[in-house]
Amino acid sequence: MLVVVAAGLGVTATFLPAYTVQVAANGRTLRFEATFWAVERDDFHELLILEPLEFGEPALGAALVMALAAVLAFRVPAARVGSLLGAGLLAGVAWSAVIRLQGLADRLADLEPPFTMEVAQGDGVTMLIVAAGVAVVAAVLHQELPRAVQTESAGGGVVIHQIDEADDTDTPPYGYPVIVEPKSD
Repeated sequence: MLVVVAAGLGVTATFLPAYTVQVAANGRTLRFEATFWAVERDDFHELLILEPLEFGEPALGAALVMALAAVLAFRVPAARVGSLLGAGLLAGVAWSAVIRLQGLADRLADLEPPFTMEVAQGDGVTMLIVAAGVAVVAAVLHQELPRAVQTESAGGGVVIHQIDEADDTDTPPYGYPVIVEPKSD
């Protein structure tokens, strides 16, 4: 269940704002906002070359692999490995998004503009990081082997087999076959 929740969080994160760039100049505030898929707001009118993070497809692919692994694991236990693969891919997407945002912030800082320029990580990247953490924990827990279901009998777990008195060949009295020599009187 936790694997599916992590997959859902990963997909939801791609539709939230990934990052924003805000510039305050001449009493005006210009804002750029993008998700993992598209640009939501561009007050710069393409003056600054900014683009969406474009990690929507890999995040969606990771979520799909995780969800399929969770569903298929009921029939094919080996499919649980898919949750590890999906969690690893989702963690890689989150890592790449953070690195890309840091690179963007460094690039914009190198421009040394005469006005204040602020680059902020959006809720989408934060939620993607959380989804990746949940996915890794869920995938590790998903790998646990199922425990054998034990049924309790009326005797408290003790099984008694009754052997016919006439035929004692099934279970020797000592637990293993013993050669008994006839008594000589």
